[in-house]
Amino acid sequence: MVKSRVTVLAGGFSPEREVSLASGANVAAQLRMSGYEAILVDLTLGRLDEAAERQYCRGAIRDTPSYDDLEQLRAKTDVFGLIQSRDVSDADLVFPVIHGAFGEDGHLQAILDAARLPYVGSGVLGQALAMNKDVSKNLFVQNGVPTAAWKRVQLGVEAVQGGRYPVVVKPAGAGSAIGVSICRNEEEFREGLRRAVEFDDEVVVEDYIKGREFTVGMLGDTVLAIGEIRSSATFFDYQAKYQAASTQEIFPADVSADIVSAAQDAARRAADALRIRHYCRMDFIVDQSNQLFVLEVNAVPGMTAKSLYPQSAAAAGLPFHVLCDRLCEMALAKKV
Repeated sequence: MVKSRVTVLAGGFSPEREVSLASGANVAAQLRMSGYEAILVDLTLGRLDEAAERQYCRGAIRDTPSYDDLEQLRAKTDVFGLIQSRDVSDADLVFPVIHGAFGEDGHLQAILDAARLPYVGSGVLGQALAMNKDVSKNLFVQNGVPTAAWKRVQLGVEAVQGGRYPVVVKPAGAGSAIGVSICRNEEEFREGLRRAVEFDDEVVVEDYIKGREFTVGMLGDTVLAIGEIRSSATFFDYQAKYQAASTQEIFPADVSADIVSAAQDAARRAADALRIRHYCRMDFIVDQSNQLFVLEVNAVPGMTAKSLYPQSAAAAGLPFHVLCDRLCEMALAKKV
């Protein structure tokens, strides 16, 4: 029996477009396994056919599109027209998996709210808070979530690091480690700032924490399995996440009960502070003294075949299709 009609929204015009399309194709396929009538719709190009879906399900994640290509996509995108089209307006539920700008910062969610279309994931506020790394880190501190020391730098403001290295320079509002640099001296710091402002006018400069890198998913109030990320790259960037064969993602991670408890507490506190709804993924580092530092919370985590969030769920006993089914059930029930 067919359950509900679900439109999976993917693509967009951020550098994470290719990841989003792969996420969307996999979610649509998993929903059909659970009995949903699911279609995949590109925010710019409209409904994708089955051949395109299969390509994104099977294929490797391609490099990020060029700035010019993304600007052309942005110019061609008619979001309001798409939302009013039957592919979207006739759906019982929208499942957005658009990563980065517009899809993950609350803009899309505001339009869906205005159209009175129910959707999977956090609302406008939760998306906006989680997307901005400076805002989210301030909320972490206020709510007892451990995070590395940082400062905020805006485009056009002279920034001086003052000799304290290494540091991590990040665009405040980008994901998939896009535009992130580890800087060990003033020259690298200047280059890191230049690179980061290509993606956002606001930059976060964070103390570098040396240690083991982990991730953990949440489904509602339930903390899923912790995974450890081991990469030969300097850090877990876009290439290491989606293109490097040498990256190891180990679920469940081999960690002490104390680390598990600390991570579960931090995940619940962080999700509550950021007003997260339905699901998210928290990334964190454990240093050499076993102290945990939360890096970020991702309110629209990757949902590709090799993404960390489905792996976290699978290690907790939830196969990918069951996970997608649960998310739809939560959204249709208006469960927060």
